[in-house]
Amino acid sequence: MLELSLTHPLLKLMIAILLGAFLGIRREMKAQGSIKHQSFMGIRTMTLLCGMGAISTFFEAFPLLPFVFFAGILVLVGIAYTHGSFAMKRIGITTELSAILIFWIGVLVGLEEAILAVILTIFLASLNAFKEKLHGFVGTLNEKEWVGALQLLIISGAILPFLPHEPIDPWGVLVPFRVWLLVILISGIGFMGYFLIKYFGTKGGVPLTGFLGALVSSNAVTVSMASQSKKFKICGIFATGILIGLATMQLRVVLEILILGTAQLTSSIISIPIAMATASGIAAFYFFRQTSKKNYFFWEKEPELKLESPFELKPALQFGIIFVLVLFAVVFGKKYFGEPGVYLASLFSGIIDIDAIVLSTLESVRLGELDPHTAKNSIAIALFTNTIIKIGFVALLGSKELLEKITTGVLFITLIGVLTLFLT
Repeated sequence: MLELSLTHPLLKLMIAILLGAFLGIRREMKAQGSIKHQSFMGIRTMTLLCGMGAISTFFEAFPLLPFVFFAGILVLVGIAYTHGSFAMKRIGITTELSAILIFWIGVLVGLEEAILAVILTIFLASLNAFKEKLHGFVGTLNEKEWVGALQLLIISGAILPFLPHEPIDPWGVLVPFRVWLLVILISGIGFMGYFLIKYFGTKGGVPLTGFLGALVSSNAVTVSMASQSKKFKICGIFATGILIGLATMQLRVVLEILILGTAQLTSSIISIPIAMATASGIAAFYFFRQTSKKNYFFWEKEPELKLESPFELKPALQFGIIFVLVLFAVVFGKKYFGEPGVYLASLFSGIIDIDAIVLSTLESVRLGELDPHTAKNSIAIALFTNTIIKIGFVALLGSKELLEKITTGVLFITLIGVLTLFLT
């Protein structure tokens, strides 16, 4: 019986042929019956190209053979492109570039880099399968959004790798690499939330907008919905949206703890935001049921969230500054005032930005500046503060009916959080 290992030439050839055929099937499906999509690339050509790439690596005595094959393929691709451009008036070079990439997918398989070859196959197949949707998506973008994506790419790839991994201050607190990494984390959440709101928020009504908006800022969601509650007079559904935003904020804290928290701290604190998120969900469902019984068409009454840009450098830098200030406030509060100083910093920071205090507290535990018990109480205080402050926003901007509902819901959520704190 023939036994094949992952290094056997026959198995590598079979994998290359299958990947080429997979890509070719999609091309053939699209080309059949369509003169517009006719080209030199079909299932047979793509299968052969990928197989040739693998075969070119089988001869150890000729290490440059893949490049010889590649040179020949470049000549053929050049002839095909010239014919398509002049004889068939075909615009574009995607097909020719795909042929080149398919050959190197086969080479990767032959060099035993099958995982990378599969990833490239998926990438190429996705480009072909979602061509129209990609073009449609690009058509919806504006210059601000592209610049925002560029800025996020700059702070991620052009700045982060060059920042020091060691503390640069005398107290051993400020590590530029970790601070900037957290800035990217929060900016990335906001970046994702922006496009989710843009493409789904106006279709999903208040509840979905509450969730998507809170990926960016639960305070922004509360302010927006409170201000519109006087206009639409359907306070129950706006209360639902605000409470869903609260649940999203609390689940965001859960995610931050799971990613950055130590094992000991995670096991002790994680139950509090989970309990509060559950309570928020229950309260949101209660008001949702009340509203739906009155036959309000809630999906037609979403608030108008103004979207400017998916990423702005100024807010990202502001978060970084707030994070560093809170980090030092926690460290020095602990040093000079003990636990009360840490809790006071958490109280004030929770009003402004929940992410800053949560992340700075987790960082302080990692640095050994805070013990898990104090960190647990600090994060809990920030959660309670950031939850209760929603009542203030509604009191200032919303209707009296909405204020009554949000007060009831927020007090219930906070009570659940306090009970969980004392029971764990």
